[in-house]
Amino acid sequence: MKSGVVIVGGGLAAQRCAEALRSGSYGDPIKMVSIEEHAPYDRPPLSKALLAGSKESHEIAFRSVAWYDEQNIDLLLGDGASGLDADRRQLMLESGATLHYQHLVITTGSRARQLPGSEQYNNVHTLRTLDDSVRLRNTFKPGTRLVVLGAGLIGQEVAATAKGHGAKVTLIEAESLPLARALHPQLGQWLVDLQREEDVEVKLGTKVTELIGEGQQLEAVLLDDGSKVELDELLVAIGVIPNTEWLPDQVGVLTTRPEIHAAGDVAGGDHWELAAHQGKAAAHAILGHEPAAVPFTGWWSDIHGVRLQGLGSPVASDDIVFEGSPAERDFHAVVSRNGVPVAALAVAQPREIPRLRKLLAERQSA
Repeated sequence: MKSGVVIVGGGLAAQRCAEALRSGSYGDPIKMVSIEEHAPYDRPPLSKALLAGSKESHEIAFRSVAWYDEQNIDLLLGDGASGLDADRRQLMLESGATLHYQHLVITTGSRARQLPGSEQYNNVHTLRTLDDSVRLRNTFKPGTRLVVLGAGLIGQEVAATAKGHGAKVTLIEAESLPLARALHPQLGQWLVDLQREEDVEVKLGTKVTELIGEGQQLEAVLLDDGSKVELDELLVAIGVIPNTEWLPDQVGVLTTRPEIHAAGDVAGGDHWELAAHQGKAAAHAILGHEPAAVPFTGWWSDIHGVRLQGLGSPVASDDIVFEGSPAERDFHAVVSRNGVPVAALAVAQPREIPRLRKLLAERQSA
C-alpha cells in the first residue's frame, strides 16, 4: 500500500495543501493529523465573529466532514506529532501510532505565549483555538472587567468585541505604540485613538510586574508605572511560539529534504494569505509543478465595526500620505521609504486594496 502524503497540522496551510493535492489529481492516500478534536477551521473568526457570537463553531469549518470522506482524506483528530525519523520517513504520534509517508508536510502552527506565573489562574485566557474562543466568549457580560495584555491584532480585536458586549476593557501594551511592524506610527496612534473613542482604556509603554490573586482567581495586575488594574478576566495576547519541539534539532536540514515541506507559522507564513500560499506551494512541489510567485500579501482586521486592511511593512519608512478622513474612519494611507511605497492601510475602503496592492508591487519591483 502506498504511504502517500501525511500533513501534520490542521490549520489553513494544511487545508489548502490537501485541497490543492486533490484538485491537482493526486491519487495516493492523504492523511491529515491534528491535535485538535475539531476538523480544520478558519482562525480569524476566533477573535471576531465567533467571539462576538454572530457565528457558531460549525460555520467556521473550512469544509464539511463529508467533504473529507468524499476526497478520501483521512482526518486523524485529537492526536499530535511527537517525533520524526526522517531517514525512515516515519512520523510518530502522541498516541503511540507511527505513520509512514512518501511526502511529509509540516504545518503544526504555533501556540499562544503564556504570561509567566499566570497558568495557575482559572480566569486567565489565551486565544489560539476554537475552544479558547468559546471559553472566552462565555465570560463576556455587561460590566465584566476584562484586561487585555498585548495590543497586537488579537488584542485589538478582542478589546473591541468585548466592549461590544458591554465589558469594561483595559488594553495594555508594553511598547509606545501598537503593531509597529504593521503600522506607521501615525496609523498606530490613530488605532489607539479609535479604541479610546470607543471607551476602551489604553495603557501604552507599560508592563505587568506582579499578579495579584487568591487561590485560582486572579484579581488584579500591578504595572511598572505603579498602577494597579483590577479585573474579572485576563486575556494574554503577547505573541506566539512555533510548535516545533517534536522535530529533530536540525529543522533546517529537514526542510532541505525534497520529501519534507513546511508551511504556515513554522515556515514564517504568519499571515493568512501567506499561509494559504505556502500550503498550496507544498502541494505543487509534491505534484512536480513549478512554484508560483509569492503574492504581495496583506492582513485585515475588524475593530469596532471598521474594516482595516493592511499591505506591506512600514519599518524604516520616512513618509506617509493620507486620502480620505481619518476622523470619520474612512480613508487610506500610503507609506513610503526613499520615495518608494512600502506599505498601505485602507480603512473602510476595501475597493482601494487592488489598486494599492498593484501600486506597492509595481513600485517595489521597478
